[in-house]
Amino acid sequence: MWFKRILASLMGVRSSKDLADDLNNFSIPKFIILFITLNVVFIAFIILAINLI
Repeated sequence: MWFKRILASLMGVRSSKDLADDLNNFSIPKFIILFITLNVVFIAFIILAINLI
């Protein structure tokens, strides 16, 4: 849920106060999960692009 809220805030859907509240509640485990998720998606995209070429 927090991931969708931060993305929505960055896209301008919510107010800056809500984004500040979300970033204040951002912890190390959440950052690690976000980092791993983004890396997996990026690697999957690269592998998919290589296989299609």
